[in-house]
Amino acid sequence: MTNGLQRATAWLQMVLRRLAELSIALLALLTLADVLGRYVFNISVIGAVELTEILMVVIIFVGIVMTTFAREHVAVDLLPLGFGPRGRQWHQAAIHLAATAISLLLATVTFSQAMNTLEYGDRTTILAIPLGPVAIFMSLMLYLNAAIHAMQLVTDLRRGPTVDTPSPEALDD
Repeated sequence: MTNGLQRATAWLQMVLRRLAELSIALLALLTLADVLGRYVFNISVIGAVELTEILMVVIIFVGIVMTTFAREHVAVDLLPLGFGPRGRQWHQAAIHLAATAISLLLATVTFSQAMNTLEYGDRTTILAIPLGPVAIFMSLMLYLNAAIHAMQLVTDLRRGPTVDTPSPEALDD
């Protein structure tokens, strides 16, 4: 990766991290205010459910991108095959290619739905918050996720095959 791309990636990760932190903090404060209002003052926060749903969208979709950046997805070997270093490289490339394609498909469908939502002017029931921007945010995060998978695919192919070293836990067995 070039130095400029590394800086841009680090900046993007920092922005996404702060957005997730802010959303989690707002969600916690909203929940606290709603619970205190409901049980202490006998009045709940108007639109708390709608705001919670929107904050959860932000947390989930930013989380997807951050997980992809960190390569921390849960992985299950359904076919534990004995690949050599070159085979593992191509196996990983196929996984990145599939993840890129799936993210692009989901992003495209979500973006199409977002355009419909904008066209119809869909809003939340209580607070009348426009849903189009929320759906656009979802599609942008999915497009970004696809781009990250594609970038990781290229990086892994350029790096070449690597030899796996056993973990300390495996050596104890």
